[in-house]
Amino acid sequence: MPDRVDFEQPSDRLKRSREAAGFKTAADFSKKYGISEGTYRHHENGTRGFKLPVAQSYARKLNVDAYWLMTGRLPKGASAATVPVVGYVGAGAEVFSMDDHIKGAGLEEVPSPPDASGSEVALIVRGDSMYPAYHNGDVIYYNQHEDTEDKFLGRECVVRLVDGRTLIKMVTRGSRIGSYTLLSHNAQPIPDVGIPT
Repeated sequence: MPDRVDFEQPSDRLKRSREAAGFKTAADFSKKYGISEGTYRHHENGTRGFKLPVAQSYARKLNVDAYWLMTGRLPKGASAATVPVVGYVGAGAEVFSMDDHIKGAGLEEVPSPPDASGSEVALIVRGDSMYPAYHNGDVIYYNQHEDTEDKFLGRECVVRLVDGRTLIKMVTRGSRIGSYTLLSHNAQPIPDVGIPT
């Protein structure tokens, strides 16, 4: 069965950092540093992106790394709780360079997501073929465990098909018992596929 996906954007990391720094609300943070509350809310809600100079300003105020705030990755040599990157996601939400994490330590490492359970692994988006849902460099976290159908139907999941392809798709019921139709933001549906258990 597929693995459910958790996504984290720069806006998510900004909010998490603000909360970790002890600011209960966006208004509290904005007021403390004389930042336009409307602009900050757009950045934290993800309705407007922010560039590196803004990230550097936020990072100084929140005591986090600006590169991590933008990318979800720490610069080489920095330390933090990490999870292994086991693949890269490209056109059609297909996963490439899949690493068998059981055999290796992953292709690289990224910081752990909030409330990590210890079973998370990560994928990194390469290119803009999945825009606007995902951007180049976005980190996608997921748990390597099988879920019952009621937990993955209607959700975006990492799915390994019988033919060996690994994809990120929304899983819905197929037209036949035991089959599934996979939906995507920017590709045609893949109807009535089997998902090995």
